Amino acid sequence: MELVTALHPKLVDALSATITEAKARGLQVAIHSGLRTAEEQDKLYALGRTVPNPDGIITNAQAYESWHNLGLAADVVFKDQKGNWTWDKMPPIFKTPEGLWRWIKNGNNQWEQLGQVGTMFNLSWGGYWEKVKPDFPHFEMRGSIPNVHEAKKILIEQGLDKLWSMV
Repeated sequence: MELVTALHPKLVDALSATITEAKARGLQVAIHSGLRTAEEQDKLYALGRTVPNPDGIITNAQAYESWHNLGLAADVVFKDQKGNWTWDKMPPIFKTPEGLWRWIKNGNNQWEQLGQVGTMFNLSWGGYWEKVKPDFPHFEMRGSIPNVHEAKKILIEQGLDKLWSMV
């Protein structure tokens, strides 16, 4: 499998525009993580499973089941007044009897505002996920790639240039 060593240039441009616009709206954010190696992804996957973690499970994606491994996703996180990362003020989430994830949308939540800004620049926001637990910092750019499993297949069979040409 071809090694992915950077974020897709279109994703970088969209993230840059998102961060600029978010800051113009008074949201203090920055990229917390972008490209992840397979090893980094598997370490995150182990948290809350085989590695104790007070925050529980961090991700449901193993290596190459994440858009991060393909250079097509990044996490944008808030910074406090001292410049420290903060995940404060995430809206409460719950699961419906039908098994879908929901959260209270009121337009005032900083994460909701960040998600709206990202979608202005053609990013898909993890806060809108319903079938899996919402991931408020997560932004991705898929283009015409239907899902991460198909993306992995394209990467293996046709290479990174083909995969990225679909974005």
